[in-house]
Amino acid sequence: MKHLTTQIALLLLCQIGTSQAFAASATSCADKYEVLDNTTVRSVPGENSCYITVGPRNVTNLTYRDFLIDDTGLFMIFNSFGPGPESETTGAREYYFFPRNVASLGYTYDSSTQRLSVTNPSGKIFVFNTEKAILVSISGTVVSQDYNVDIANNGGIEIHQNDGIYLDLGFTLGQSPSQSSTRKVTFKDRSGQTCQVKNSQIFRYTADSDVIFKYSDAALTRFLSKTCPQLK
Repeated sequence: MKHLTTQIALLLLCQIGTSQAFAASATSCADKYEVLDNTTVRSVPGENSCYITVGPRNVTNLTYRDFLIDDTGLFMIFNSFGPGPESETTGAREYYFFPRNVASLGYTYDSSTQRLSVTNPSGKIFVFNTEKAILVSISGTVVSQDYNVDIANNGGIEIHQNDGIYLDLGFTLGQSPSQSSTRKVTFKDRSGQTCQVKNSQIFRYTADSDVIFKYSDAALTRFLSKTCPQLK
């Protein structure tokens, strides 16, 4: 099977993992593509949502790491580990940040510092070094990184603490972590309390292989208060 290109891979994973019945915030999202130093950034409008991809300008031997941030709260880390079948040589780590009504999705660029800043609907600011095409920081979040694109490091980005509720879907090869309905995923709060649920409890699966997040923020709050009362 021919290896997916970076944009096609991201689009495929986005369609599988982030189709949403709920658009978090009204977003004026233009179809735009830019090359900033050694980094590419693209904003892509959908019918009810928008997403932004960030990745390296130059790729060697199909080994690279891309990022996707959308207006439903998703932060995806996509890895390509080289030539071969997508089921064995691509993988995705996914997080969701809540709430999703604080800010509009968008980005700015500072050429003097070579920094790209992407704001998500939770008001999180994701800062990227455009010379190296790497993540630098996420506001209000403690992150560790392994900059090696390696199949063994679970996508290379680990969140250890966050100033609000977030969802860690983990890492899977060849597909979005949300695609398996029986997979267990973890909600975490700012104090470090955790609660595991099955994907089927928070995602709806359609005959067209779309995976749809079931809840608005208000409905999610009600769900978590019953299912995960230990979360704050």
